[in-house]
Amino acid sequence: MQPILYRIERTNNRSSGASFEGDGVLIRLAGRLSASEEERHIASLLRRMARRFADHRASQVIDPFASLLHANGTFPIPFADGTTLILHVTTGSRTSAKQTEQGWMVRRGPKSTDSDFRKFLWRLLSVSEQPRMEALAQEINACTFRARVTQVTLRHMHSRFGSCTRRGRITLNTVLLFVPEHLRTYVIIHELAHILHPNHSRAFWAAVIGVMPNYKEHLKSLRRYRLNGE
Repeated sequence: MQPILYRIERTNNRSSGASFEGDGVLIRLAGRLSASEEERHIASLLRRMARRFADHRASQVIDPFASLLHANGTFPIPFADGTTLILHVTTGSRTSAKQTEQGWMVRRGPKSTDSDFRKFLWRLLSVSEQPRMEALAQEINACTFRARVTQVTLRHMHSRFGSCTRRGRITLNTVLLFVPEHLRTYVIIHELAHILHPNHSRAFWAAVIGVMPNYKEHLKSLRRYRLNGE
């Protein structure tokens, strides 16, 4: 088996973790580890990720901007729910965007790399679709847990479909705009359940099962998507 490429980030987290990054692995080491402990954590995480590596390589990368990185013009960005966002792309003195009745007028500056421009477009989508996703999360919450949601944010993330804080602040990944509705609903339910149970305890999964008995099918389907494209 070909060795897996990886890079390391040292954190102040209580536990170590790993996620895929492109065709490699990002290992986030817990804080205050000795050199020998770091080696054991790295070896253990690489073994775990190796078992999932083939599925990762076969996963679908969500990249809605590939066609507009090297051309000017009008580009429809279709979302999974059947709606479409129109981007009118031209060159300009700096990278900027302005909303119009027809969509968004986007200007790409001369110093903007493909990576920079992709990140800009993901941020643009996050701003544009934030109200819609927030309304969806609040609607699902009203029909399920009725948890105390203090904030819903839409943001492009590289390793998570969503996250939640103890204070009820939910962050949803912008890529959810491009996955089927039932998978998007599962992610929102998962994060809402974390407001009630801030861990993956039996009580947490019981709460999820209570409103979505077939959640395991959705979790398996989500793993077919790759999150760490630019």
